[in-house]
Amino acid sequence: MANNIKTSKTEVTHVAIALVALAFAFSLALFKKEIYAGGSFFNVFSNYSLEFFAASLITVGLAFVLHELGHKFMAERFGLWAEFRVWQIGLFFALIMAVFTLGSFIFAAPGATMIAPVRKTKNGFVLKKIKISPEAMGKIGLAGPAVNIVLAITFMLLSLATGYKLFGIGAWVNAWLGMFNLIPFSLLDGRKVWQWSKWMWGLAMLVCVGLFVASAGAV
Repeated sequence: MANNIKTSKTEVTHVAIALVALAFAFSLALFKKEIYAGGSFFNVFSNYSLEFFAASLITVGLAFVLHELGHKFMAERFGLWAEFRVWQIGLFFALIMAVFTLGSFIFAAPGATMIAPVRKTKNGFVLKKIKISPEAMGKIGLAGPAVNIVLAITFMLLSLATGYKLFGIGAWVNAWLGMFNLIPFSLLDGRKVWQWSKWMWGLAMLVCVGLFVASAGAV
């Protein structure tokens, strides 16, 4: 198995775009009481503050970037090419649904780590194709939510120890991202995990739901 994590300028650019969009979308949920005073999405433009975005960027940024690195690291451990790419439709829905639902729902799928079953040389030439087993795909899919579970638990313990609200928000964000991505539908991680091991999917989803409920009071 390969151990080196490789990236490109294209991947870094796509991660940055998705990160900014997701941080903005989550800020509408995390600070909805302050932003949506009066209950209208039009208030976003008058009540929004960069402080809301900064707080969301810190919590969501860590959750999102490490989630995708989890997929990338696991895929490259299996010797596969793996890079993050923005999904334009998902990016659009993440922003629009966050605004029009007054922060009540966030479509947290602005992109995904793309995987190709090939090995490449330093010059980019394909050496050979690699067959991806359902187990490998399941483990690659589970890696992202697993990172969110670890981060949610860590943030929750820090929140209990310090009482600092930002840690509680970090726990909620990670629990939500893990739970959302485990939905066994379409291109989401949950479908890959479900096809590999239903009991592993159930355990991961149960943990994410538990963490989400436990951390909901922080938002």
